[in-house]
Parts: sequence; structure tokens; C-alpha cells
Amino acid sequence: MQLNEWINSQHIKNANLLKSAFSKSKPFKNIEINDFFIIDKLVPVVKALVSEKFIEKESDLFKFMQTQDLKGSKNKILSDFRKFLCSPEFVSFIHNITGFNLKEGIVDSAGTLYRDADYLLCHDDQLEGRKIAFMIYLSDLSLSEGGSLDLLDKSYKTAARINPKFNKFAFFEVSPISFHEVSEVLVDKQRLAIGGWLHGN
Repeated sequence: MQLNEWINSQHIKNANLLKSAFSKSKPFKNIEINDFFIIDKLVPVVKALVSEKFIEKESDLFKFMQTQDLKGSKNKILSDFRKFLCSPEFVSFIHNITGFNLKEGIVDSAGTLYRDADYLLCHDDQLEGRKIAFMIYLSDLSLSEGGSLDLLDKSYKTAARINPKFNKFAFFEVSPISFHEVSEVLVDKQRLAIGGWLHGN
């Protein structure tokens, strides 16, 4: 599976610049890359995702909707997309940016949908094996509309904010200090994304 079948070539060529940006980022290693996927590949993924069943998730810490893990999807488009995320070529691309040793063929991924008043409170994502948390944004919200991914420093104050934008790919290192949250959506709009984790060796 070729990277240039899915990823815009400029990002493949600029891997060293992405590596530098990732390593220098605060409050912990992270990066956001706009216009990441080739549009003709991503649009069918969006159409397939919205036809999946979303289940409401709610507790004191969160309120949003989520699909099953995409590995269980019977939709060929979503299955092919997940195969790309699991592929040696994609895992190697992320390794080149992060320097982390990652497992090929192992990725957790699911569709998420946040609507008006949905949110996700502070947490660090740490579970056994998780090394990279990633988000593929499939809709647009402005900062004033909420739904941003907020990265928190050691004082639990927002130190960086990643705004949802269609075809933005963002990821960060999962670590004891990778505290983050999704700010409450403040408008009657949908925040659609595919999120998940790559696992380390």
C-alpha cells in the first residue's frame, strides 16, 4: 500500500519538517497537519462513516456518540481505510515523525460524533500499549463554537488548542503528562471525526 495513494504528497516530502515540529511542541509532543489526506479518498470515508451506527456514551466525564471499532465494520471503504492506518507504510511514516517504535497491524479506531453540549473532560489516555493518540477531523468548527482538543500543562491549564477542521490529522504522544480534553460544543453543529491509538512495541 503506497502512502501517496492516501496522503497528500507535500506531507510525505516534508516528513523532516513534521518531525521537527512534533519534537519541539508543547505541552507534550503533538502535531496537527492540515489537508492531510487526498480528498478523493477521504470523502467516501466520510459518507461511509455517517452510515455506521453511533452509540451514545455518557457519564460525569463525557457525553458524545461513538461507533464500534472500525475493525468490526462491514463497510469495505472503512475496512480499507483502517487497513491503510495499520499498514507498514503508514506506521513507518509516523515512526519517522515521532521516533517511536510502533506495532504494525494494531490500531484502535472509531468514529466519534459530538453535538451541541457534548464534551470530554480531562484525562491522559493511558492504557497498556497505547503510544500515539490520533484524530482525523471530518467537519469544521470555529474556536468560538467549541469542540476543540485542548492540551493541558502540568497545572491543568490549556497550553495548546487544536481546532476541528475537515481533513486535519492531529496526534500526540500518550504519556503520564498527556492530559487533554474536548471542550464543550456550544452550537447546533456536528463535530465528526475518526479517533484512536497506535500501539508501541
